[in-house]
Amino acid sequence: MKIYQYFMGVKPYMQLLALLIMSVVFLIIGSFVSALFMPLFVPLDDIVNGGVAAVNTNVSFMRFLQGSTQICYMLVPSLLFGMMFHERIDKFFKLRFSRKQIVITIYGVLTFVVMIPFIDTLTTWNNSIHLPESMAAWEIYIREMGSASEAMVEMFLTEKGNTSIFVANIVVMALIPAVCEEFIFRGAIQQTCDKWFRNHHVAILVTAAVFSLIHFDLFNFIPRFVMGVLLGYLFYYSGTIWTSVFVHFVNNGLIVVLYHFFGYSANDTVTFGSTALNILLVVLSIVASVLLMYAGIRSMKNTTMVE
Repeated sequence: MKIYQYFMGVKPYMQLLALLIMSVVFLIIGSFVSALFMPLFVPLDDIVNGGVAAVNTNVSFMRFLQGSTQICYMLVPSLLFGMMFHERIDKFFKLRFSRKQIVITIYGVLTFVVMIPFIDTLTTWNNSIHLPESMAAWEIYIREMGSASEAMVEMFLTEKGNTSIFVANIVVMALIPAVCEEFIFRGAIQQTCDKWFRNHHVAILVTAAVFSLIHFDLFNFIPRFVMGVLLGYLFYYSGTIWTSVFVHFVNNGLIVVLYHFFGYSANDTVTFGSTALNILLVVLSIVASVLLMYAGIRSMKNTTMVE
């Protein structure tokens, strides 16, 4: 008897609650298991003498910790979720990928590239927002969390090394997040919200909001929300998880590639010296993004009609 037969009839909101509980449990387990590998990266003397600081500044271990914990609290619960509540996990996560889905995937990648100026503008604007004075302490705390996350990214990118460091960054900063986040957000959460709300637009918006909130960076919420919405629609219209995974991978990997080969920092923005040119750049970015997404969705619909 398959596992899902024991959980038939469970309401969508209870399924999401189960996913949340599994994520927390596996986050704890993953953190503990990852810590067992610490001596492979950090010499025992450094751990004894340097304590937490010695561990936090060891780039290799922090990179391993980042990747392993994401797999534990995102990918593993997602796969268990699929087995618990669905008869066939491959159909639930839409694992099949055919030639007809290549076109919309290419359009998705192009959309994320041309929307960079728009996203940069949203990021700058979102960062300029301030909470009321009564919540000043919360603002400081939230911004410090965001700064810590950015510092870790910079630590990974600026580590001196050869091709192996570049490959390690691609895996940890692009491949693992793309697979893990898409399986749990677009695969598990979005589809369950679709059943709950019976409206795929609402499901995409809710999932994008959760996707952005889970990064615990309120002052970068809006640009991540926009990217989450686009990924949601790419998943919905392409009919395969691999489209959103690949686009997500390219989006993250682009930062690693640009820094490694051109010295482009994750905090750099695409701007001109003139305000008028910057406005024109953003407008063109928005228009091009909308047209590319429309063309991608249209291509998928035309393919379906032909078949």
